[in-house]
Amino acid sequence: MPARTRSRTITIGIILAALVLLTGALSLPNLVHNAAAGPAPTVYVSLTWDDGRASQFSSVAIQQAHAMPATYYINSGLIGGSRYYMTKAQLDTVVAGSGNEIGGHSQLHENLTKVTLVEAQTNICNDRSQLVSWYGDPAGRSFAYPYGATNTQVEQAVKDCGYTSGRSVTGVASASACLSCLAAETLPPADPYRLAVPTSVSSNTTLDDLKFQVEAASASGGGWVIYTMHDIGVNGSLWNIDPTLYSQFLDWLASRSDVQVRTVGDLMGQTWPTPTNTNTEPQAPPVLTPIALPNAGLESSTSGRTDCWLRGSSGANTAIWSRTADAHSGTAAEQVTITALTSGDRKLVSALDAGTAAGGCAPSVDDAHSYHLSAWYRSTAPVKLVVFTRDSAGAWKYWRTAPSTPAATSWSVVSWDTPLPPTGTTALSFGVLISSVGTLVADDYSIASISPARPAIVDPAVVNSSLETDANADGLADCWSLGGYGVSNATFTRVADAHSGFWGEKLVVSSLISGDRKLVPTLDNGRANGGCAPTATAGARYQLGAWYRSDTTVQLIAYYRDSVGTWHWWFSSTYGPSNVNWTHALKLTPPAPAGTTAISFGIGLAGVGTIITDDYSATPT
Repeated sequence: MPARTRSRTITIGIILAALVLLTGALSLPNLVHNAAAGPAPTVYVSLTWDDGRASQFSSVAIQQAHAMPATYYINSGLIGGSRYYMTKAQLDTVVAGSGNEIGGHSQLHENLTKVTLVEAQTNICNDRSQLVSWYGDPAGRSFAYPYGATNTQVEQAVKDCGYTSGRSVTGVASASACLSCLAAETLPPADPYRLAVPTSVSSNTTLDDLKFQVEAASASGGGWVIYTMHDIGVNGSLWNIDPTLYSQFLDWLASRSDVQVRTVGDLMGQTWPTPTNTNTEPQAPPVLTPIALPNAGLESSTSGRTDCWLRGSSGANTAIWSRTADAHSGTAAEQVTITALTSGDRKLVSALDAGTAAGGCAPSVDDAHSYHLSAWYRSTAPVKLVVFTRDSAGAWKYWRTAPSTPAATSWSVVSWDTPLPPTGTTALSFGVLISSVGTLVADDYSIASISPARPAIVDPAVVNSSLETDANADGLADCWSLGGYGVSNATFTRVADAHSGFWGEKLVVSSLISGDRKLVPTLDNGRANGGCAPTATAGARYQLGAWYRSDTTVQLIAYYRDSVGTWHWWFSSTYGPSNVNWTHALKLTPPAPAGTTAISFGIGLAGVGTIITDDYSATPT
């Protein structure tokens, strides 16, 4: 299925970051929350089923047994069309069961980006009209894009047809995909017509995989996790979930006190407070350092083409390009008018050459900084910034497309702050694109490097959890120690390369015969006795977390302090394989041993390699 990643990836100038997260069995949520029972749940779960397949009828009984509703995205034109799909009578039973919701999925499961806009609008609206005629207005709230395929025009059509949301097929990290994506969708969603979700449940999905999303959302402060399913109990189907596994997963959900299972439409219909972040440390504003961008004002031209700039295109569309005197500044700008479009876009980007450092036009950059990109534009349709990267071998590749910016009749600025580029990036090309029928005029591009200034993530249970404070300027974060045993050569460095805030800790192991090296909270008397090590209670379990990236397998190591003040090794967990993005390692501990008063833990290496860590947490469960 097509995928869209909505994430803030951060990579470094070495091959970094690792992951397959080992997660324990956390205790999670109840469907119906009783206000008298305690604070509101932090994780909301929606169970969704696509296509109206006949096998899904058996899911109703399992959900009813757990008093959990689900959202069924239906292709109205396929219901009763063959044995592959549910009958209308079966669908009626689905609607009658435990508050289930019916949503739209287009009439015949069309790829809405491969048909004309009129056809897409007709398929979406007629499907909704049919569903509403069967089941009333509640069946007209939620929509899911067939194959996950969508664009700005399709999303607007979904909105215009009366739906309040559109569900994608990616955007949230899962145990095996999109590891740098969001931990969960937000409430309210950042874009209700492109809801971010984990990758679809498949026949390879395990119970731990299903738990992963809820645990990651809980560890990240809560949010909305939307599961996408297709078949249940169908041997040979790639997108199948075993009924026993599904029941076990719902058992697990029901055992938790921090989860509610709700339909998509119900959650979208609720009023949500504007989110606030109270766990931040004061940070200086970002520092922008301008980077040379040849012919940034588009003034110079040769043979009617703007020097150093490329008129790019993709997909099937018809467009007219021209230089125009209707400029934001100076005497020239670039204008493109798309007169017909089936797919793709048109854009004006800096030339895909060797980069300014080699005498070219594309701004030369490195992979250790993020970048502030901007341009002035006027348009009759929404626009986006698009970015390409040049690697150390000289190859240009598409990298990212920024969120959509509305049409503007007067000159306006479109801007975006990138994450760190892929490892080895030597130059960037970026520009403004338009992906629907309409006119775009662009002028006055700029690029600047950004000094890190993301607010530090603070866990009050872990002193100096974001490694920001080094009061004695010894190069080591206060309340942290450089641990290790055995025979190895290793260096620790405090680096301005962080998951949040300004500082992380870098460990390089150049040789190792035995043992390991790691960063851990000081093995002292514990916070309860004036020390730094997180306080702990015997018998309690803790969700340990740390952000890291590494070019080799890493491990999480934990220690505990007993009632007489002696520290003991507790356990270690191996993580693998490497990934180029910041990775959130999570581990649920076993019950703390008898007499435990404090714990210490960290991420380290038991082999040659490099790791950078930041943002540690220890949450009792």
